[in-house]
Amino acid sequence: MRTVITPLVFLLPILLMPQSHAQEEWLNMEEVWLQEVMPLADSFSDKQGNPPVYLAYRSNKDDSRTLEGYIFTTPDLPPEEVGYSGPIDLLVGMNLLGEITGLKVLHYFESYKYVRGDFISDSDFPEQFIGKSITEEFRMRNDIDGISRATISSWALARGLRNASRRVAMAYLPGSSFAIEASAEIQALQTLQNQNWNDYIQHGFVKEFSVPIPNEADLNFSVAYMGHYRLGELLIGGSDYSNSDRTASEMIEDGHMLLLGLNGNTPRLQQMRLGTMQDHVLYPNRGERVVFAGTAKAGKIAGHAKFAVAMFMHPDIDITKPFSVIYDTSEIRGQFSEYAGVEYQVPLDVLSLVMGIPSQRANPFIKTLIYIILISLILILLFLNLPRIKASLTGP
Repeated sequence: MRTVITPLVFLLPILLMPQSHAQEEWLNMEEVWLQEVMPLADSFSDKQGNPPVYLAYRSNKDDSRTLEGYIFTTPDLPPEEVGYSGPIDLLVGMNLLGEITGLKVLHYFESYKYVRGDFISDSDFPEQFIGKSITEEFRMRNDIDGISRATISSWALARGLRNASRRVAMAYLPGSSFAIEASAEIQALQTLQNQNWNDYIQHGFVKEFSVPIPNEADLNFSVAYMGHYRLGELLIGGSDYSNSDRTASEMIEDGHMLLLGLNGNTPRLQQMRLGTMQDHVLYPNRGERVVFAGTAKAGKIAGHAKFAVAMFMHPDIDITKPFSVIYDTSEIRGQFSEYAGVEYQVPLDVLSLVMGIPSQRANPFIKTLIYIILISLILILLFLNLPRIKASLTGP
């Protein structure tokens, strides 16, 4: 009997916890919390706007007020990123430069919270974000140190904070560095958004190759570069990209992400036969550098693959130069004495999104404007030098 009663007693606080009340904390805001996340402000508006925010003001000696920034809650900006057991509700302050001034965990539900206590609020993890610009990626082990033994929760908090802050910045800080950068990214992505999967193949953004399986059907691959969250959301949908990125954050610290769509004889896939090659240098795949990326039901890949995986390339791969994605067909796995594969070159439009490299496809309006300016300058120079030209033609 003890083996039944003991776990039930352990789970009783979880089952009886007043979750609905706790989850509504973000609806019953206290001014002291607003002050906590925006220390330089001393007065606050009611929640307003779209997306909903609190305006945070600092009082001046002449009785005027200066806007210090915006305060918002992540539940007001769905969809929320999910931690180990559920979303983590945050109250966030952001100044007019797009920097985080403070954050407070309002509510989260994790089963092991009852073993470890309030492991998020009691750690130094939230303080790491204060002063950070939302232009940063907030990636675990790169920009932020995660909470020990709580990688998924750390990732969910960081990603939820980043996404919500960026949405607020796009709405209320159009002149911020992030909003300007985001607008440029959206412009760079516009061509890809207007194309379909077959267009991607035609223009080289997606490359395909087949692996012969003796006496069986071929294993077919579609390859596309997916090393930017906007590309990931475009190619496989926001949910699948978020899940694959979260899984990868637990294992992988570096390397650019490739999308591999799989068709044909997919049960014969062996991850350890995958690899990349550049300048005749072979980079065999390690198992932890491939993660599941969904069932190809969303994004541009929908209908063009049975499922997808994300492969993180070796960090020495230079994405500005051609490289090859290969699959070892040797009799002994790992020899790579024989392989199938395809050479891949990240398109310039994609490089412009990822690295800020100027695209060859200039905006037609900008082209026209440049031509008009050049012609105008030529005409002005001719007009200013007309007397000299006439004098030289008529002679002394």
